[in-house]
Amino acid sequence: MVDPRAVPVSATGLLAEFARAGVLGASAVHLAQTLGLASGETDQRVLLAAALCLRHQDTGSVCLPLDQARASVTVLETPDDDGPGDVPGATDTSGLPWPPIDEWLDAVGGSRLVHTGTQAPANERPLRLVGTNLYLERNWRTEEQVRIGLLERLALVPPLLPAELVDAAVEAAFHPLERDAGSVDGPERSIEQRQAVRTAATTWTSVIAGGPGTGKTTTVAQLLRVLDSLASGPTTVALAANTGKAATRMQQSLDNSLTGTGNPHEHWRNLRVDRARTLHSLLGAVPGNGFRRNAGNPMPYDVVIVDEMSMVSLGLMAALLAALPATARLVLVGDPDQLASVEAGAVLADIVAAGLPAGPGEATSAITVLRYNHRSSGAIQRLATAIRDGDPDAALALLDEQPDGLRFVDRDPDPTLLSGGSDLGAELVRQAASIRTAALAGDAATALSVLDDHRLLCAHRAGRYGVSQWSRAVAQILRHDVPGYGRDGEWYAGRPILVTRNAPDVGIANGDTGVVMLGGDHAQVALPDGDRPRLRSPWLLDSVETMHALTVHKSQGSEYGTVTVVLPPPSSPLLSRELLYTAVTRARHRVRILGTRESVVKAIGTPAHRATGLGERLGSS
Repeated sequence: MVDPRAVPVSATGLLAEFARAGVLGASAVHLAQTLGLASGETDQRVLLAAALCLRHQDTGSVCLPLDQARASVTVLETPDDDGPGDVPGATDTSGLPWPPIDEWLDAVGGSRLVHTGTQAPANERPLRLVGTNLYLERNWRTEEQVRIGLLERLALVPPLLPAELVDAAVEAAFHPLERDAGSVDGPERSIEQRQAVRTAATTWTSVIAGGPGTGKTTTVAQLLRVLDSLASGPTTVALAANTGKAATRMQQSLDNSLTGTGNPHEHWRNLRVDRARTLHSLLGAVPGNGFRRNAGNPMPYDVVIVDEMSMVSLGLMAALLAALPATARLVLVGDPDQLASVEAGAVLADIVAAGLPAGPGEATSAITVLRYNHRSSGAIQRLATAIRDGDPDAALALLDEQPDGLRFVDRDPDPTLLSGGSDLGAELVRQAASIRTAALAGDAATALSVLDDHRLLCAHRAGRYGVSQWSRAVAQILRHDVPGYGRDGEWYAGRPILVTRNAPDVGIANGDTGVVMLGGDHAQVALPDGDRPRLRSPWLLDSVETMHALTVHKSQGSEYGTVTVVLPPPSSPLLSRELLYTAVTRARHRVRILGTRESVVKAIGTPAHRATGLGERLGSS
């Protein structure tokens, strides 16, 4: 495997110095050199800015704020799976030969590689400088598409619906729910949800934001009931999420919310609600060639509801807006405090921060933030709140107390923790034994249920704190302590798997998790699909890996009974408030944190920052 911190032999000047320091990888250096050769640009300050701009994109940012570059860059993480586990961190880069900012901006702004400002022609130069933000031109165009697309939708005349009809429909949807809940404060608890439904019903674009347990799914279910009541004829509805796993969970959650309420989803009067699927499927993704649905071939829907919006990248949002009919309602649902997309952008957080109006000249907002927690007020929720609010003292006090539902192991995590009769090792052995028993018995539903009873989450993929080493350690104790485990060949009974590549023709999506079942001489893989798991031949799964541990990023869109979080040391560049918050909020009943107090403090005190211009420019439009 190539070390991203290897210094290209052709690198000279500033590029070589920043590459030696571990700030620039080979790909960024080569791109900058190629741009320089193609344009005749030789100024090392400009080539450094171009390389750092690409580097920032690779870490999820849309642009590089040149005036913040010195404080924001980190060294690259090595991909060594088998090394000693040292994690390179956000080391001090102040000793590098950073150009003075005024001089740097002048050099970049005057380069033949760079267009300056928002009015310069598109696609004529590879880079664009807007203020102090340096963009790759394609990222600038994509951000502009999203900004303009949202503003154009907000400028539309809102749906013409009498307020009294909307109020009556909302009352009819919520009253039975509140009555059946038997709570004297039912109406007060649903005030935010009612407002979210009214906003979504009376605007073309709206956002329902909130953390776990705040009732986002219930709100969407009530919105569907209200739209069914208000519709004057057949109304088509699309449900989507960024991943197959998130789409499946969206459908299951909606099915649960709509069951037994007197208006089952399969008996809508006017709505025609498709089953949830991925955004890529909804847009008709053509591998390597964009999407079939676009401005010239828009989607045939009256309502589009997108869940887990924190996972949606800037590019995917641009494609969605381009393919959306002007008079289709767009409802964006998600938690802006979670980790953002693996790809560039932080669309949901930017939109929520901008505080979009409900319509032209409207004082009310298109965004409703749900804050009342309907699920619990227990220790997990209190910990998540402390993390979200950036309060390390409250979080540590709670972890030190170790109430029911929380366990804190204050030490530097090491996979050897699993041996020697540790409670974590014993829990993993019990879980694996139960999964294997169900797999051998052909009980797919039980196997999948037990699989989600516990998940081991890591920030890193490699090294001492990463998925690879912890997975190997888990596999070792399971082979030793679970009779027969792993002895049935590659596709052994009870093997937990993670799908890593989409196979839409057979209904398999990247991120799906499952369990290998044995029936006679044939292995099958059970994948969740509501109450009746799907069984697929292993040979249909083009790319899978054994899943004894999972990155926090890949856990998004899922919930587990218990979560064990492996925190890297404070030097890790991946340690952030959003990462810890996302990991903790995957748990329904228990959270175990393996890590030092210093790592907890560093995580909570380090909000992830993705450099974009979308939120600021939306808010000022």
